[in-house]
Amino acid sequence: MTETPQQFRERLSQAAVTWQVRLSSGDVSDATRAEFDHWRQQSAAHEQAYQEAVQLWQQLSSPLQADRQRRLAFAATQQRRRQTRSRTLGLAVAASLVLLVLAGLFPDYLHHPLADYRTHIGEQTSIQLADGSVIHLNTDTAVNVSLSDKERRIELLGGEAEFEVAHDRTRPFRVCAGHTTTEALGTRFIVRYDGNGGNITLLQGKIRTAAPNTTATLSAGQQIAFHADDLGTVQTADVDSAEAWRHGRLLMNFVPLKQAIAEINRYRRGQIRLLDDKLGEKEVNIAVDIQHIDAWLEALERTMGVKVERLGGDAIPFGMITEWH
Repeated sequence: MTETPQQFRERLSQAAVTWQVRLSSGDVSDATRAEFDHWRQQSAAHEQAYQEAVQLWQQLSSPLQADRQRRLAFAATQQRRRQTRSRTLGLAVAASLVLLVLAGLFPDYLHHPLADYRTHIGEQTSIQLADGSVIHLNTDTAVNVSLSDKERRIELLGGEAEFEVAHDRTRPFRVCAGHTTTEALGTRFIVRYDGNGGNITLLQGKIRTAAPNTTATLSAGQQIAFHADDLGTVQTADVDSAEAWRHGRLLMNFVPLKQAIAEINRYRRGQIRLLDDKLGEKEVNIAVDIQHIDAWLEALERTMGVKVERLGGDAIPFGMITEWH
């Protein structure tokens, strides 16, 4: 999938924020500084993205600095011991607030910032490896890649990816997600992992999946869930739904609305909230264009008779499905 100009700008902006966080940590090595300088000098767009990140950082810091000054002014009237303790507390609170604000505005910016390849919320991309294999990354996904003479090893740190494996009998292709390892030769499969567990869907060929306590072999059209140390049972997969995101769609059949909302929220920073628990149990079938989720919300109002309230700015819309009409 070719990166669009908008995706390019967003990727640079996200990288710039990550760099600003690292550089402001107070513990930056010469190697890190050199790496940053190299990144910043790649193009005028890189420099612009960094300057915008600095401005954002300054805007976030201003009210925190004002709060700190008020704390120190009050502390000046107290005993020296209490004054010192208040100053230290003020600094700690300010630092915590900056991190909380950043996490709120950019919930995915600080996820695995040093991964070899990563996407952010709503972004998808494809990477061709030196062996000819291709990795398609879905929204909010990070991977590390290690290719050697004996093995091709991919670590899925989080998110979802489809793997098109180039045949190489001498070098097994292995995907690790937590404690689960999937091995394949000349095949195509999807792995999804949220840090605690996930599932593996085989589209073509055969794979062998191993966890510390068990192993399983899958054939095309099958799926298996995994947890910390165990595998579930092999199931027949809904292949069309499993790989719909590769075509810019989300397909889900006969699932509770709350499950559909949770899946849709993976693709947008402005989250959709359900305020009616009974509505969340309503069974639905959905076909959503990932790039036009708001259009699906509008259709939901018309077809299901629900009320959708929209809060927040244009950049990060926030939706609440509140009640039946």
